[in-house]
Amino acid sequence: MVNRGLTQEEAWNIINPVCRELSDLTNRGHLQFISGNYNESNGSYKINLKSSHVHLASRGFKDSIGDVEYSEGKMRIGLRANGIPVNIFVDLI
Repeated sequence: MVNRGLTQEEAWNIINPVCRELSDLTNRGHLQFISGNYNESNGSYKINLKSSHVHLASRGFKDSIGDVEYSEGKMRIGLRANGIPVNIFVDLI
């Protein structure tokens, strides 16, 4: 398994199709990029965030929110954004 790190800009480009308020949330300090990586073996992404507010919506044919898991201040969201498989891990603040 080969993983490649992601920059904040790459992560925002991936998330943007399902988070239309991305720039507003980041500018207000509600959403912060922590880390991310790309798994070259299976073509999936993992993005770690800190957030006090996040709003995701699947609106296009290539966007879908598959599953959401929550436990004690942490959330995992499995989705496709513009056809890209992503697991977003959020530390809720």
